[in-house]
Formats: sequence, C-alpha cells, structure tokens
Amino acid sequence: MIENVNLAVYISGITLLALVAYLWLHVRVTSFRESRVRRIKHLLKDPETRSAMPTDVLSDKEERRDRHDIIKGVQSRFTIIRRALTLCVFAAWAVALTFPFIGKLPSTMLSILIAVTTAVVGIAARPLVENMISGIVISFSKQLRVGDTLMMDGQYGTVEDISITHTKIKTWDWKRYVIPNSRMLNKEFVNLTLNDSLLWAYLEFSVSYDADLEEVSDIATRVAGQSQHHNAQEPPQFWVMRMDKESVTCWVAAWADSPAEAWNLKSDIAVRLIREFRERGIPTHMNQVHLNGSPAPA
Repeated sequence: MIENVNLAVYISGITLLALVAYLWLHVRVTSFRESRVRRIKHLLKDPETRSAMPTDVLSDKEERRDRHDIIKGVQSRFTIIRRALTLCVFAAWAVALTFPFIGKLPSTMLSILIAVTTAVVGIAARPLVENMISGIVISFSKQLRVGDTLMMDGQYGTVEDISITHTKIKTWDWKRYVIPNSRMLNKEFVNLTLNDSLLWAYLEFSVSYDADLEEVSDIATRVAGQSQHHNAQEPPQFWVMRMDKESVTCWVAAWADSPAEAWNLKSDIAVRLIREFRERGIPTHMNQVHLNGSPAPA
C-alpha cells in the first residue's frame, strides 16, 4: 500500500514538473518568435538595411512575396523548435516514468533497446541531430539573427533565413550562401549590425609626394561630406597613414547609417576623388603619373 502511494506521488510530481517545463518553454519560445518577427518587420520597412545591390528586376509583388517568406520562415522555425522541445520534454517525462520499473525489465531487453537507440541516434541521425541542435542554439543566440549583415569567408551579405538545419545568406550580388548550422555555429564572422547599424566607413588611397596634403585633405573631406550616403551628424576625417616608397597612403572616413550605405559611400567617395584629382592635376600613386595620362612634372 505504501509503495503504491509513493509511486503515485512520484508519477504526479514528475507529471507536474513536465507540465511546468512545457509551459515555460512555450512562453519563452513564443516570446522569442514574436520579438524576432517584430525586428524583421522593422528591418524590411527600411530598404537601406539590405546588403544586396539594389535592382529593379524584382517586381513589387515578388518583393512582397520575399518579405512574406522571410517572416514565415522565422515563424516556422520557432514553431518547429517549440515542437522539438516539447517532444524532448515528453521523452524525458516518459523516461522518468519508467525508472521505477527498470529493475523489473529483463536485462537483455534493456541492453538491446539501449544499443538500438544509440546506433540510430549516434550513426544514422547524427548529422540531422547536430544541425538541429545547432539551429536551436543559433535561434536563441543574439549573435546571429535574420536580417544581420555579415562579413564571412570573403562574402558580404545579409542573413536571409535560419532554418532548423541550415543558414542562408544572401550576398551582395544576390547569390545564396547556404551553410549547415553545425558549421555555422563554429564559424568566425564579422556581424556589422550586432549592436547598431552605424558604420565608420573608410577609403584608402594614395597620392604622390608632390601633392599638397592640405589640399588633398580638403578635397577628401569635402567630397565625403557631399555624398548623399554620409551621415551628417559628424564631419568626415582625413589621416595620413604611412609613407611608402613612391606614394603617401591616406585614409578618408565618414559615418554611414547602415552597411549598405557604407558600401555606397565608399564607392561614391572613390568616384568623386578620381574626378577631383583629374580636374586639379593632383599626381597619384601610379608611378608619378597624372590621372589624365600625362607624366608628372619633374
């Protein structure tokens, strides 16, 4: 009688604990999902947050479909995670319920069950399990989220989707870079939008020793400040970085509102500098040759 009472108390306690764990996981996963969806909707409202080059190839309908697919992907991923975690809670509850009866099972049957389970999970399903666990870890991590702009393996792009098994990155030239989550979890990358989207964009260029550095500084900071991609809250800065054999290496840097704006800002500054140097006859690093092709004066 006492043994039956203890067994009933044990089963009730384990069931209550499993129910609490299920409710806690449900609330936490739902909260993460909603916060991620709100963030994605906010990012998609601002086209400047996209890292890919702008294009008119996609119609408005196709862009709306892509945005819908991104949001649906986030919702589906957290739904799968919630179901997987629920299954884990149920499995743990079922295993806990069998503890009082393990001693009554034949040792041979128990050994066979353990061996079969280990073989299936450890060999046949190992890649899938690794990627799923990595996908869950990535999903709850703030180091990598859908919409983040990355620099990784020489690729520059935006995280377009994180599925339960793979991470998909849309590069600047609209290619898709697909990486298994188990590899993604161990990769090193630069997250350009981890804390905020502002970037200190710099352009390195060289001028001849014959050039007037004060004039070069005025031109560089002026053309950077005139760019529409420049964040005007702080003026651009100019530095002489080093003295090479045939040229002086300089930097001009300015703030941009997003990685995409920083990309366009650097290109805009380069084009304006080339035009200004050509018009003013400022010799560059090209073996003392002017940009118009005539030799620099001795």
